[in-house]
Amino acid sequence: MLHASRSLIRTSTDLHTTIRNSSSTKHVFACVLGSGVAGSSVAYHLTKRNIKDVLLLERASGVASPTGTSFHSPGLVSASHPAHRYKPILAHSIELYSKLEAETGVNIDFQPTGTIRLATNETRLAEFRKYVNRDYYKEGDVCKTTLLTPEQVRELAPAVDHSRVLGALHTTNDGTISARALTQALVAGAKNGGAQVIDGAIPREIRYDKEKGHWIISLEDGTMVTTRNLINAGGIWANDIARLSGHALPVVVVEHQYAVLTPNKTPDNTPAIIDHDSTFYVRKSGDDYLFGGFEPLEKTVIREDWYKKGVPTEGSKSIKADFSRLEDAYKRACELIPGLEGAKVDARAAVFSMTPDGYPLVGPYDKNYWMSTGFLDGVSSGGGIGKYLADWIVDGEPPAELFDTDASRYERWGDRKFFTERSRETYSMYYNWSYTDRLAGRPTDRISGVYGRLKKDGASFSFRNGWEVANSFNMGIQHEAYLPTLIREYEMVTNKCGVIDLSWKGKIEVKGNDAEKLMDYAIASQIPALGKISSGVMLTRHGGILGPMMIFHHDRQRSAFILLTEPERESRDLYWLRRAAAEKQMDVQVSIVSEYLASLALVGPKSREVLSALTKSDVSDDGFPQKSTRMIRLGPVGVVCARSSTSTGQLSYELFHNRAETAKLYNAVMSAGREHGIVNFGQAALNMMRLEHGYKIWGKELTLDTNPFECGIGSLVDFNKKEFIGRESALEFSKKEFDRRLALITFDTEEGIVLDDKYVPSGNEVIRIDGQEARVGQITSGAYNVRLQKPIAFAWIDNSVGKNERLVVDIGDKRLFATSLETPTIPPIQ
Repeated sequence: MLHASRSLIRTSTDLHTTIRNSSSTKHVFACVLGSGVAGSSVAYHLTKRNIKDVLLLERASGVASPTGTSFHSPGLVSASHPAHRYKPILAHSIELYSKLEAETGVNIDFQPTGTIRLATNETRLAEFRKYVNRDYYKEGDVCKTTLLTPEQVRELAPAVDHSRVLGALHTTNDGTISARALTQALVAGAKNGGAQVIDGAIPREIRYDKEKGHWIISLEDGTMVTTRNLINAGGIWANDIARLSGHALPVVVVEHQYAVLTPNKTPDNTPAIIDHDSTFYVRKSGDDYLFGGFEPLEKTVIREDWYKKGVPTEGSKSIKADFSRLEDAYKRACELIPGLEGAKVDARAAVFSMTPDGYPLVGPYDKNYWMSTGFLDGVSSGGGIGKYLADWIVDGEPPAELFDTDASRYERWGDRKFFTERSRETYSMYYNWSYTDRLAGRPTDRISGVYGRLKKDGASFSFRNGWEVANSFNMGIQHEAYLPTLIREYEMVTNKCGVIDLSWKGKIEVKGNDAEKLMDYAIASQIPALGKISSGVMLTRHGGILGPMMIFHHDRQRSAFILLTEPERESRDLYWLRRAAAEKQMDVQVSIVSEYLASLALVGPKSREVLSALTKSDVSDDGFPQKSTRMIRLGPVGVVCARSSTSTGQLSYELFHNRAETAKLYNAVMSAGREHGIVNFGQAALNMMRLEHGYKIWGKELTLDTNPFECGIGSLVDFNKKEFIGRESALEFSKKEFDRRLALITFDTEEGIVLDDKYVPSGNEVIRIDGQEARVGQITSGAYNVRLQKPIAFAWIDNSVGKNERLVVDIGDKRLFATSLETPTIPPIQ
């Protein structure tokens, strides 16, 4: 990506004035459309990066208007979140809010009361216990989360009938805030930093000037704005804004019911209270309670009429309150908090925009067109997301790993049916952090040619960026537990052979006259020769791991490459490569080919025999060596066959082919493999294989928050190349010593829990030294190791910890003892 050019930043002559109805032309570095929490936070943080040339446009006559969303926010600020990579975002919000009033002089009424989340059944209590085991709190962190007993709930929140709860999750130092005052404070801070604000600014036209490389925004009052960076933070109007430039966003507008409750007596001071099962929230507001909830599926109202016709000017003010939708939640709230019984109810309603998975759209959406919209938790994350996006705009690269919010993650596969069905489910289950299989809108068009066959054969599926990914196969065995299923799959594949559908993998094609030049520039690794496949890594300019990948090509003219990436990352990788090509003005085409380039992998010691039965090509070690590719015919289907055992540790062949021919290829492979004991296997067994030989993967061990030398993959960085993105930073990292290390660890399990998957680490569990409370590490990923007959995991461990230290990890309700593994179970394959 390109760095922000300081030559484009002009100093404004009117830095502290809110402008109204002035017809003129304005030239700015960044223009933010929407001054809710999301938009005002981006503007504020841009000025903190010394970008004074910022313009904030607000369609209403003033910020925090009742027509929008921020005005109606309950103002809950919480640092708890099921995705731990999201927690630094939330922590920054809390740090910011704690000092914003002193900085701006605006009373935002931030009350760090903390939050308690009630557990009223064993399932929820187990979920909270799992969360606490993963809460990586260190001395000096803003918020700490602990598990409370019912007696501790009574002490902390006397209003709660503690006899009805089994425990609670308590997060300190977060709490409540006035969302409208927060917005006003962020705007004031942005203006103090040099930003300008135009109230009553309604865009009429938005277009991109390719020649000059900037966006042109025409407002209804005649004002013209040209900007290098356009940030759409329009909230419920974000899609209407997007349409002005020919875009359509994967968002819906949903109605939300809430109320001000006036109890019979003044409520005691109490933390904010959330019940995950009946999905209500309640917090003290003066002498009242602010109460709201997420309606059940059948009562959730999505305004698709607004999507089709546009959101009316009145926005939230046009919604009628209907407190009956929260009847069940309110009834449950009165049982858990008896003081709410008989309270006067002042019912209210609003609307907000959201995405199908509940995460906002944040980041680049087009050429210097940025998104910051679709928030379900705008107040909690708004402060941190504003900084995250501002840093990305200024530095030209994402500052942290937060792929969950990729603004383009629904491109190429999402449709309105999926958006509405999935959003309705996500809204109604908003406080359900359980890793339950959510079925709304599934399957999408992103299924392989053998999805139906795999489903018939007993596959259970997980959902990854639209794709149905086979996780494991029960083979019709009644009541077989999950872990024995995986062990059986592993043993069949490693002793005989198996086939796995990998069509869900992200695939990017790079072709054209300058394809090799782009690859050399964008990839820090040596580019594979014709007919070869190799591991590679893309770095940010700061030397972070943007993404590891497999790279191969087979074109006779050496003009085409295929990059194998992850489905969650493919849009980001595509954007990065295209920006790099534009920076160097290269003649190259970069496109995602995941939709039609499918793949099956044949794995295990018998896989060569199966392959030989299907082709006349030489598949011997001499004829088809490791890390090479061949165009061959397997039965009725032509494939590009890549031999690489890097991720499995087994003899492996990946078969790339036209998606329309997957069923024919699969049937041929299964038929030829029948006499060799071939089986289906899924992503979970693949995870077991890669861990046993110490193979690190993106999203777990390798993230944007790490670098190759810290992770032990520095050999992928080729300093013999004179130029590649991140070279200078990588060179500095190569000489540095780090205060942590990535290690394989194993666990000594107690009798009776060896074959129970709930005692196998899956990631983020905290590591301590036995007998000490200090946290010295955290697990990145884990699995059961069949060879050792015990769990195994990758983990970051502080270098202060000796290799022979006895470590402990809390998993579920058990404490497991861990030791470092000097070498992988089987040697890594080069």
